[in-house]
Order: sequence, then structure tokens, then C-alpha cells
Amino acid sequence: MEGSGSGTGRRSRLKDGFTHLVLSWSVQEIFDENLYKYQVEEIPQSFESVDQYLGSYVFPLLEETRAELASALETVYKAPYAEVTSFNELKGDKLQYHVKVDHWRNRISERGKEPYRTLPGDVVLLADLKPETVYDLQRVDRTFTFASVANTVDDETHESGDNCTPSNFKVKTAKHVEVGDGQSNSLYVVFLMNMTTNKRIWNALSMHRNLKIIEKVLCKNDSQGEENCDFCPVKCNSEIEVKFGSNLFSNLNDSQIEAILASLLKTECNHKSSVELIWGPPGTGKTTTLSILLYTLLKMNVRTLICAPTNVAIKELASRLIALVRNSVEAEYEKSLLPCPLGDMLIFGNKDRLKVGSDIEEISLDYRLERLSDCLVPLTGWRHCVATMLDFLEDCVSQYQIYMDNEPIEAKESLQDEVQSNKSFLEFARDRFAHIVTPLRSCMSTFFTHLPRSCILENNFQMIVELMSLLDSMEIFLFEDSSMTSEELENIFLQQQMISSESFVDTSSLMYTRSQCLSILRSLQASLDKLSLPGVTNIASTCFQKASLIFCTTSSSYKLHSFHVEPFKLLVIDEAAQVKECESIIALQIPDVRHAILVGDEWQLPAMVNSKISEEAGFGRSLFERLGSLGHYKHLLNMQYRMHPLISRFPNSRFYLSQILDAPMVQSESYKRRYLEGRMFGPYSFIDIRGGREELDDVGRSRRNMVEVAVVLKLVQKLYKAWNHSKEKLSIGLISPYAAQVVAIGDKLPQTFQNHEKFKVKVKSIDGFQGGEEDIIIISTVRSNNGGSIGFLSSPQRTNVALTRARHCLWILGNERTLSVADSDWLALIHDAKQRQCFFTADEDCDIGKTITDVKKELDQLEDLLSGESILFKNSRWKVEVEEHINFLTVEMVQLTEQTSNSGEDKTVLCEATSIIDELNRLSSLLVTSEFDDKALSGIRELLKNLEARRPQLETLLVPSPTQNDPNGCLVSGTMDENTISHGNDSTEVRKGKDVAVAVNSPKNQAAESCQGKGKSNKKNKKSKKGRGGSRGK
Repeated sequence: MEGSGSGTGRRSRLKDGFTHLVLSWSVQEIFDENLYKYQVEEIPQSFESVDQYLGSYVFPLLEETRAELASALETVYKAPYAEVTSFNELKGDKLQYHVKVDHWRNRISERGKEPYRTLPGDVVLLADLKPETVYDLQRVDRTFTFASVANTVDDETHESGDNCTPSNFKVKTAKHVEVGDGQSNSLYVVFLMNMTTNKRIWNALSMHRNLKIIEKVLCKNDSQGEENCDFCPVKCNSEIEVKFGSNLFSNLNDSQIEAILASLLKTECNHKSSVELIWGPPGTGKTTTLSILLYTLLKMNVRTLICAPTNVAIKELASRLIALVRNSVEAEYEKSLLPCPLGDMLIFGNKDRLKVGSDIEEISLDYRLERLSDCLVPLTGWRHCVATMLDFLEDCVSQYQIYMDNEPIEAKESLQDEVQSNKSFLEFARDRFAHIVTPLRSCMSTFFTHLPRSCILENNFQMIVELMSLLDSMEIFLFEDSSMTSEELENIFLQQQMISSESFVDTSSLMYTRSQCLSILRSLQASLDKLSLPGVTNIASTCFQKASLIFCTTSSSYKLHSFHVEPFKLLVIDEAAQVKECESIIALQIPDVRHAILVGDEWQLPAMVNSKISEEAGFGRSLFERLGSLGHYKHLLNMQYRMHPLISRFPNSRFYLSQILDAPMVQSESYKRRYLEGRMFGPYSFIDIRGGREELDDVGRSRRNMVEVAVVLKLVQKLYKAWNHSKEKLSIGLISPYAAQVVAIGDKLPQTFQNHEKFKVKVKSIDGFQGGEEDIIIISTVRSNNGGSIGFLSSPQRTNVALTRARHCLWILGNERTLSVADSDWLALIHDAKQRQCFFTADEDCDIGKTITDVKKELDQLEDLLSGESILFKNSRWKVEVEEHINFLTVEMVQLTEQTSNSGEDKTVLCEATSIIDELNRLSSLLVTSEFDDKALSGIRELLKNLEARRPQLETLLVPSPTQNDPNGCLVSGTMDENTISHGNDSTEVRKGKDVAVAVNSPKNQAAESCQGKGKSNKKNKKSKKGRGGSRGK
């Protein structure tokens, strides 16, 4: 096997296929950030030609792929890998190899992610050792190559369930791989990334197929959104509403109805292309609006392709539409047990990633193929089922006679007891009917559910409905009529035509039911035979050809370019603001698509881009965002149904210019919830967490804040305690911008909270929570530093998503000082919270304050509690300045202040040992309280003795810093006399230097007397201290 590839001319490589180009990169090229830097140009807002438009994405795409691969190699130590057991070159296929591996390791790399499964398009590393770092690949004695999985081979491992991954697959390489016999030489395969989507984008950029919509969106069109077709008659909304059914719109608001009707109006035009934008801010019923639009298109039989960036999004939309269809069928057939006709809807994609559940199973391609195949096979399919039932209804008596003739022979052959009695005709008929009716029902139900309406005549659907009802009646007569005898039943089956006798009502009803069944079965048999029902081999083609609505991800729509399908008229892209524009080009070029509807919100998270170079070029920008920036008209859904008004107020004003209205339901008194006592736990609050430390995780790639973790857990515990034994369900979302914080919270969250049926707690990143909502959302912002660096939180889209997930309560945990970055959304949020009196400090709740102190002890971070942000000192009536280098005093001082802070309500003694400053041997400590008793004073004196005993050790660390105005070095903050000793706020100040000082608001006391008379020098001493190090705590 060769080592890293040589650097060949990159421009010549562009003529090669995308896969070959990527696989031919060397490790040095992959980590070379300048590889495409000078070829990547900023993607413009407007384009002069289609060639310029498509060409502007080529190098940003290559640069993004390089960055993705570099990121994967940086974390290669935790990548899924397996040892190769067999490696053979395919005959006739150069550079393709058949690979077998033992089993995959490291399949679960991160919490919440699905286990790795080998998929086509995976880029893997073939190496003679399992690399732990990139440097392992650059050693002279190491050999490796990059490869791409072409396809997987079904084997026993692959068939054993979702928890397994194929161990048998084929790969392509860019150069020949030379290995031994696969037995003597070690060889490993390591997963790096999947490049299927990037490859599809690459191919779409060179297609030049259907350009109707692309030409429409190249540049700004001042008339867009307002133009009408000159050839189409002008219609008002009321006409359209009547045509499409006003009942459907009865639960929608005006903005939703306007968006739907305007979109429907444009789709009726066959003369010119159009692009409609529907802007759906959080909670405004975007999915509801879109599902009703799609339901209307289904009724109109408008062939539509529906895409979304993720499988989760497309499944959610499909399930909502299925629910609408089911409700409609139940209303039409008065809640009968009939199956739901879903044949005009189809969803497809990679089955390993789509993960079809019961809610959308009946419209999934794989499930549909399986069900229809069973019904269309010649020997056991629908024809056999219909013919068997006809034989039973026509010749049941003859069949019984044959049974009676054969029964003694069979009994004798099987050595059965001759005494055993034969079945009566009634018993025989019941057994025979039960055996026949099940597969017949299954076939008819499958046809009703899975065949598109255009494949089968409408009258056939009606006959199937009637036949299902008659079969139910037959079953009731045969099994539930206790008065029925074998003789009566035999007489009925002997009748060749219906007898109109009024006697024996049950008997005559059974005659009629049998007669009707025979009639419909014969008609249905003849009618279906005349139709061109698909054969087993072309069912998939028929499904794609005939379905009205087809669902898939934007990337998966690429497969439709290889099918010969009926033309689509309309393309709908949900979550359009999350789709890179270059990715949407895949779907925009689907043959014959004339109109597009983009639904999204540019103030929510955009598509992720790994490369900073590509990101700065605008590679992650969506078509929705670009058209909006060009002034394209957007139909704004302007009423939100999710958030309590106190929650929605800030994001509405900050991101949506206060255009969103609160629905009456969220304004009502019944929507308010009070989960915990106290103003801090109202619908909306910012809780200032002081003393937390942000830190990198174990691999140095993400951040966490263990103090905030502890506060989050304490809040969940308080909620559970308050909720316990309640009959109402409560859902809580714990979200953070950092994966490490999500892991830390998840690791410490008791399983009880994660698996409870009614008390549900979800822990996710902000990105992972997009589209979700819960009763209570608790945000852990993590960042806590002196520099005001806020990282991920600087993204307004990420901030908006985080703030708009809660229904009833939103509690934000963060460090006020760190988040108060100039001109940031978080500074505005904090200012807004203070104005609305929704800003709180953590220590305002005793449980949270104690939790912070406890976790700081546990983390051995007690010195942080002496900082200016310490909750121990926040509400005390004194002010302390302490030298940060005297670390060995920390434990004693904190323990003492904690004990005195937790004493009686009106006997609080706030203590601090400060200021070791005498130039010779004098140790001066001032501990003063507003009120104290003899016991408290005794404790103060004891502390002074302890400090005096430690003086020799302290002298070795402290260098006195006498000032010109204070030769004794007794530094006291503020002016001190008998009645007062301090000025300033209630925050602790920690100053650098070699002296320590305390000043306390206090009445007259004995402890202050040692420093009386020296207050006049203090103001100048303050300046000298700042010159030696400045204030750290303010």
C-alpha cells in the first residue's frame, strides 16, 4: 500500500470525478488551509448568468470537504474502526476492492448520536495500524490510503438489526492498494466522514438540467411576490377559499390563510415560474400551515416534491399530513375501521438514516414495496385471494362434501381415533371463511392504502370499501348468530340466487350478504384484471410515477434525476433557511419543476459549515436568506402559539421587530403556570451565576461549567419535588450551546428523571433542540471569563433558537459580566431582563446559593468564593479586600464566613480575617457585624488568636508595603470613625499586591478601635494599591 499521495496539479484534477479528487488528497493537502483559499471567492448576492451562479460554489464546496476531512482526522483516535479480515481486488474493476472486517469498535462516539453504520459514500482510511493521531500516518514506516465505500453487502450481521453494521462492503480508491494475502499483514479500516451530499452537490453544479427556477432566482426582481401572470385570470382569495374548502382553514389565522392561498394561486399558473417565501418564526404554526397547504395540493392532485434538510424534519411534516388525511377519512366514513388511502403519498431515503416509525411506515417506499409485492405475486396474491373466496361462496357445500369424504382416510393415515366426530357444516364454514378472509382483507386493505388513485379506478375503491363491509357482516352472521344451524346455513349456500323471503330475518340477511359479496367480487375481479397494475418487478417505478406527493431530504432528491418519472409541477422546501443554496440546487433542477415554495426562518440556525474560509464566502447561506436580503416578498406568519408573552417579548422585539402577535390562548390566565415558588421562577428570568469556571473538556474541543451543571440539577430536583405525585405531565428541556456541557449534565442527571413517564427531562445542545419545545426550558450558557468571550453565543440565530423553545417557563443561567459584551444580543437581553425586573442573582434562592458553595468545595475551588462575584458576600453588609496569594488562609476564612452567614435571622455575624499589615509584628484583623452576641464575639476572638499563632508563617510570605502617608501600613478602605467604617457597594474586591484590608458598615465596636485615627490616609492608600495591581473583583 502506498503512503500519502503526491501533490499533482489541482486544476487538472477538477476534470476528474469528485470522489477520485478527494481520495487523491495527501494528508498535507488536507491540513493545508491555503489549498483552495485563493480560489474561493465571496459568493455574490446576485448573478449575471447560470454559469456564474453554479460555478461560484465549486471551490467553496471543495474547501468545505477538505475542512470536514481535516476535522475528522483530528479526532481519528475516537473514530469507528475495524480490523480487516479479507481484502481482495474485484475482477474487472480497477481500484475497487471487496472488504470484510471482524467487527466495528467505537461505534458510539458522542452522547445522543446514533451508532455508526457503514453506508455508501463513507470516506474511510485503510492503514496498517489503528492511528491515534494524524502524526501516526506521517511516520516513514507507515502505509495508508483513503477509500470510499461504494456499497454494502447484506450478510448475517447486516440483517441482525439496527444495532449492527455491515461487515462486508466494497470500496473505491484513487490508487492501487498492495497488501498481502490479508492474513499475515494487519490492515484496519477507519471511518472518517460521509461525503454523499457533497458529491451530489458537485454533480448538480454541472447538470444544467431544468433551469426554470434557477433563472428566476439569479438576481433581484422588484416585482417578485407581486407579479401576476398575464394569461391567468385574476382570482380573489374568497374564490380560492371556496374552491379549496373553507372548512380546512377554519382553525387558521389570517396570515396563515393568506400564505396558503397565495401559494396555491401561483401553482395554478402554467405560463411562468414562481418562487414563494413563507416566513415562519418560532411557534407561529409553520408546520401546521404547510401540512394544510400540502393536504390541499393532495386533493388537487398537484404533483409535488417536498424536501427538508434532515430526515427528522421531513418525517415530522409527513406524519402531520398523514394525521390530517386520517382525520378526513374518519369524518368521511364516520369513524369506520377502513384503512386510510395513502397511495398518493410516498417517502423515501436511506433506510438506515430515515428510520421509519409506525407514524409514517405506510407511506415509506420499502414498506410499500413489501406489502404490494405480497399482493401482486401470481400464486398467492390478490387474484388467488379473490378466486378462493368466490369458490367458497359458490361451492362451499361441495367443498364440505369433499372434506367429509377425505376425513376418514386422513384420520386413518394419521392413526387418529375413529371415535373423533367430524366437523359439522357450520364448523367447516366458519373455519374455511376465517382461513380465506384474512389474506383477502389484507390484499384489499393494501390496495386501498398503498395504490395511487391514478392506478386504480375510483369505482374500484368504492367496491373495495363495500366489500370490506360485507365481509365484516358475513363474519358476524357466521360467528355471532347463535341460532344458526348447519342445515339452515347449508340451504343458504345451496341457493344460486337471492331468495326474497321475509321469514327468518337472519337467514335472509345472510343470503343477501352472500349474494352481494359474490356480485362485488366478480365485478372487482373483472375490473382489476383490465387495469395495468404493476408487476412485482416494476412496483417501485409505479410508486414514483403515480404518487402526487413525494417526500425526501434535499440531498436524497438527487435520486429522482436517475428515474424516468412523471413531471413534478411544484417543489416545496421546508426548513429552507437551513439548506445551503448549493444543496437546494439538487432539487431545483428536478425535471419540469416550475414553481417553488420555500418555508423557513433566517433567524434560526443556518446550515453548518466547517471551513471558516467557505463560511466567510457565504457557502452556508440559504436561498431563502439570499432572496429575502434582495427584497423578495415573504409571507410572514405573524401569530405565535407557543410561548408565554413574557418569554416571547425579547426575541420578538430583538429579531422580528415586534411583528409577531401573541395568540389569545397564550395570553389567557389558563396558560400561566407556577412550578416553583418565588419571583425567580416565574415565566421568564435571567439568573446570574457567579463564581463558575468555564473549562475545556477532556479533549479540549468543547466547554463546560460545573457550577452551572450543579445549579441545573438543583433546579430539576426542586421541580421534581414540587411536581411529585402530580397527575399532569411536565416536560423540561435542559439546553446549552456546548456539547461538553450537555454531556456533563446528562452524566449527572439521575435516570429517574430521564425515564419517567410523566416527568420528562431532555438534555440537548441548542442546535439539537431546534424545532423542539417543552413546558420549561433551562438554558446553561456556560461562559464565565474576564475577557467577555462568548463564542457560540455570539450567533444571533443560536440565541434566538435557545430563547424560543419554552412554552410556560424560560430560566436562563449565565454570568452577567461575561455575557455583557458591547452590542451583543446578550447585553440587550440582560438589560431587558433588568428593566422588566426579571433579573436575579443565584443567591436570592437559598438552595441554589448553598448548591454553588457545595460544588465549589467539591471541586476544590474555594478561593473563587473570595472573588468579587462570591455569593457568600453578595448580600452581606460589609466589604472585604483580600490578598489573593495567601492561599493557605482560604479554607479557614471561607468556613468561618459560611458558618456565620448561616446563623440566626437577626443574629447574623459576617466575619472575615483581613489585613496582615503591621511593618514589624502587629497582626490587625477587623471583623465587624451590625449585630452580634457574646458567643459570636468569642468566635471572633478565637480567630484572632489563630491568626496570631500563624504570624511566623505569614511573615515569610508577606512583605509589608508601608506608604508615605501610612508608615504603619494599616490600609483600610474608606473613612473610619466611631459610627461608620466603609463606603462602596456590597461586592467583594480582591486586589493584587501584598496587603489585605477590610472595611465594614457597622455601628461602634471594639474591634475597630485599633485602626482609629488612621482613616485620613486611606484615600491615598487606595490609589497606591491600584498602582500595584489594580482591582480584580469589580
